[in-house]
Amino acid sequence: MTCVVAFDRKSGKEIWRSLDETAGQSSPVIIKAGGRRQLIVWTMRSVSSLDPATGKLFWREPFSAGNHAAVATPVFSNNRLLVSGLMLKLDEQKPVASVLWPESRIETRRILSGTSTPLLQGNYVYSLNSTGNLVCLEAQTGKQLWETDRVTREKTGRSACMHMTVNGDSVFIYNELGELILAHLSPQGCKEISRTTLVVPTYPFGGKKLTWAAPSFAYRHVYARNEKELICASLSR
Repeated sequence: MTCVVAFDRKSGKEIWRSLDETAGQSSPVIIKAGGRRQLIVWTMRSVSSLDPATGKLFWREPFSAGNHAAVATPVFSNNRLLVSGLMLKLDEQKPVASVLWPESRIETRRILSGTSTPLLQGNYVYSLNSTGNLVCLEAQTGKQLWETDRVTREKTGRSACMHMTVNGDSVFIYNELGELILAHLSPQGCKEISRTTLVVPTYPFGGKKLTWAAPSFAYRHVYARNEKELICASLSR
């Protein structure tokens, strides 16, 4: 079994293979930390750092996704690497990592949301939690500062989903109901500015209909889709 394969982008020739693990759906990302470029991969069994040129393993933190989905993209800022609910501290001098929080290796303690990528801004984390609510945490400690149930509406945990896109001093939040929310997020709370429905959910899941695909933003427009249509909406005021 091979999880990660690298190819020459011009010839298509295979360069290397790495990680004998089951792949998740999380997108790998390349960061620069510890004086090296590092390829970060979240599989169903671990978070690993590879040398992008050779596939050599720099470091590996066991991180079982269990019955959860491993979809959220790892987020890196200020030598902190956040993978769902697992915060790692990356060394400034060499490619190694240590766990900041949580201390527990139990999957339910380490996964805030398997499907929704968190937002790491300065010293604060904004993310869905396991019950489908938006929370704000201290980046250094993982301490929760606030929680709101106003961003998503489906309260069955795994059915809740949202995609956050920074827009200046505000954030666009797109949820599983096809709603686009513009809000200010701060350590003091979530202040909603506006909300509109872009598409009607069409994907059947757990007796409901939801929408999973992330929106795209370009030239003051937003593009969103369900299983039946793709729409483009203006964001100009």
